[in-house]
Order: sequence, then C-alpha cells, then structure tokens
Amino acid sequence: MSNLEKNTVSAQAQVQNNVEIVQRGGTYKVLFVGNSITRHAPKPEIGWFGDWGMAASAKNKDYVHLVVKHLEERLGAIDYAIVNCATWERQYYEKKPCEWATARNFGADVIVVRLGENMWNAKDAFESHPIAPYFENLIAYFCANKAANVILTDLFWKKEEIDREIRAVAQKKGYTFVSINDLGDTEENMAIGQFEHTGVAMHPSDLGMQRIAERITDSILQVIDSKK
Repeated sequence: MSNLEKNTVSAQAQVQNNVEIVQRGGTYKVLFVGNSITRHAPKPEIGWFGDWGMAASAKNKDYVHLVVKHLEERLGAIDYAIVNCATWERQYYEKKPCEWATARNFGADVIVVRLGENMWNAKDAFESHPIAPYFENLIAYFCANKAANVILTDLFWKKEEIDREIRAVAQKKGYTFVSINDLGDTEENMAIGQFEHTGVAMHPSDLGMQRIAERITDSILQVIDSKK
C-alpha cells in the first residue's frame, strides 16, 4: 500500500468555513488552495484538535503560515487567504467551485495550488475524466486577477497518475511547478508516532511542513523578483 493510500483522513467536511482571509494591508496577496495539509478543522474523534495544516504542532508551524512568515521577512506585510478544496478533489469532474467565491474575489497576486492527494479516492474516474482539464478550470476560477502568478506542487505522497497530470497543467499554462513528492518518502517528514490515527500521522510533521514551505517560498520569491 502506498503512502497516499495510507492516508485515511476523509476529504469530507475538513473545515466548516472553507475560506479564511487575513488582511494586513500588505503589498502582496497570496491565496493558498489546498486540502488537509493546508488546513483541517478540529476532529477530536481522530485525535486532531488543531485548525491549521494537519499534523503541524501549531498554527505557525504549518507550511502556509511559514510561507507567510518567510515572505514577510523579505517583503513586509502580506495579505493571505486559505481555501480548502478537499471536497472538489473527491468530485473533481462534477464539483463546481462557486462556493469559494470569497477566495476568488480576494484577487490574489500569487496563487499556490497545493492539493490532489484526495483525488486518489476518485481513481475509477481517471480514464473517463482526465484530471488535467479540471485542474485547469479550477485554477482559472481562482484567477480573478488575470495577472496572478500560479504555483503548482505535486503530491506530498507521490502518485504518478496524479503528479503527471499536475505537471502537464503547469507546463501547458506556464505555471511555476514545485516538486515536493520526495518528501513523503521519508518518515521524518511525517508525524509518525505523534498521533494514534494513522491517517493523521501520515501528514507532514513540523519538519515536513518546513521543507514544503521553503520550496514554495523560494519559488514565490523567484517569481516576484523576475517581475521587477
């Protein structure tokens, strides 16, 4: 069984309020589009009590808030938004993203799309519904700012059937692609032994979150610097 298949955290009802927006009067607006790795509300029945990226030990330890911290050290105040699209992953070929209009209307300058792991639950649909076109449509929906820079990552728990489609979208659309799928091969990057629930424990540890954040931050800064 692959690490992806060991993730038994349901994609359903990961958050009650799917969009969180933090306004600080920043120079840049960054939107994080993700799943439980990006944000998961408390779920005591599986031993998860946080309301941030699953398995991080604190809110400021998940990759979203680490990216924001690193960007603010370089650029000053950052406005950011977080949207959980786990329900879309399971129903990507029929789910309409209209419920996330608040995130779209945020008008992000940079959009980080860090999701795909839960799409494995819909694997029977891959042949009749290739992932790439739906990924393109989802990203286009969030690009209310047509000049937005898009950053895509592959999966934390690698799965070539999905990773390949994400890479293809990045190449076709000229989006920045960040590979992180080597991180899920190493137990130190996961919270193994820190949670009783296997699915929670498979998620990135503080170290894993830090490494994801470093790669995404570097890519965002490179994009911003190239526009100057």
